[in-house]
Amino acid sequence: MHTNLETAVAALNDGDHVHAHGTDSRGVDTPRAGYLLASPRPETGQRHSGRDEGWLVFIGKRGDTPALSNRLMLYPDTGRIARTPEQDLSLWRATTLRETGASARTKNLRIRFGGPATRSAVEPTQDTTVRVTYNTEGWYSLDTADDSSTQVFECRIGTKVWWAPLPDAPMGMFPGAL
Repeated sequence: MHTNLETAVAALNDGDHVHAHGTDSRGVDTPRAGYLLASPRPETGQRHSGRDEGWLVFIGKRGDTPALSNRLMLYPDTGRIARTPEQDLSLWRATTLRETGASARTKNLRIRFGGPATRSAVEPTQDTTVRVTYNTEGWYSLDTADDSSTQVFECRIGTKVWWAPLPDAPMGMFPGAL
């Protein structure tokens, strides 16, 4: 197995707050942040058209039990995991993009984007300041707010995302309402 991944996994304990990138139970490449619900263990998993050795981890909210919905396989060539500080979740919301203030008429909407808010995403997996723009026919592009304007995510107005207002936005107002 890959030495760096093996070393990272060996340094973790049950209950540690982590950020990981691996493969979920459907074989989809998935980032996940939360608490380690059980000690990582070596496992052989189905991958591509064969079986590979990796590490099985369960990541979720504090107090959750290990389940198929919070399982993640870390393979030596693509998996990553690291202990991270706990996030202040009071700043973040997991709502539809519409609730950020986005609409087809919105101009210059900037928010902190934390990633898609899927059922298994118990907290944000990133913190990127993005500019939300309407593309065409119902699609919205979330692009970095710097000069490169690199697309971070693309979705529809009803897609659930992790987001937070920018720190300089007035309290109690959506960033787009300025």
